[in-house]
Amino acid sequence: MTPQINNKINRSIKRYWIGSNRRWEKYNESLVDRIEYLTDLSFIKDYDTLLEEKNNGKIGHPYKVPDALIMYLARLRSIFNVPFRSLEGMLRSLAIIANIKSISYSEIFRRIRRIKPDLNSNINSKLDCIIDSTGSKITIRGDYLRHKWHKKRKGWLKLHVIISLKDITVLSFTITDEHTHDSKAARKLLDKMKNNILRIFGDRGYDSKYIYNMFGYNAIIPPRKNASTKSRGSSTRARIVRFIKKNSMEQWKENNSYGKRWLVEIYFSGLKRVMTEVIKAKKIEYIIQELALKVVNYNIMRGMAHAY
Repeated sequence: MTPQINNKINRSIKRYWIGSNRRWEKYNESLVDRIEYLTDLSFIKDYDTLLEEKNNGKIGHPYKVPDALIMYLARLRSIFNVPFRSLEGMLRSLAIIANIKSISYSEIFRRIRRIKPDLNSNINSKLDCIIDSTGSKITIRGDYLRHKWHKKRKGWLKLHVIISLKDITVLSFTITDEHTHDSKAARKLLDKMKNNILRIFGDRGYDSKYIYNMFGYNAIIPPRKNASTKSRGSSTRARIVRFIKKNSMEQWKENNSYGKRWLVEIYFSGLKRVMTEVIKAKKIEYIIQELALKVVNYNIMRGMAHAY
């Protein structure tokens, strides 16, 4: 029998009564731990050794700071959108406390721009995955200012991701312009990840014979409404279309747990809420790097959040 719940009671208590098993003490602590990890300064203990290794074999003027410090500053900029001049001010304060050298914001800029974001994913088993994309603005200017001052529309970037259905973290991603079709970008991602994917969930944008032929019935992707019942390059897709026409799309979705695909929206919502959509870079290559750094750092943060 379902217990009667007073709607005026605390929301967390209500979640408990309806069956939520979230452990708030553990979850709250994990949110603190992930920022502590990303802003960790323990590398200062080995600062001289790291700097010596960085300058080993260096021709010309030696580096003043090691890569570990640059990565620390890059994470601050990625998570909190700290401008480069503000990073220099923060580094000056740190230099006084830790007795290390400071560098100018222009050198911080050059060193950060050399970073190549990498997920470092080690996958040892096949996983159920979701593929999807989302748009990202490349300017903080609103539509009103664009129309008022007749500014040229700069368009969008599209972030294409494959996420693990198990823990909602990114396994692989790519960034394209707004004109790249989802199914085309998917080929590059899926070719690299196909040996690690058990089932792949996607929306109609990924209705592609190439994907159906790669995963067979493990491609949980609804075909378009006007899809042909004839094979024409993919017998698997044709059988799925015939099943849907004979029964219903709702029946096919229920049989294949298609509702799980919506978990990718949790990831996109969290990425834009926690890391923000603001990208301050101007050049397209720097914009892509900043977005990629947000994805990499948010992936670390999600991996460290434990709710159960």
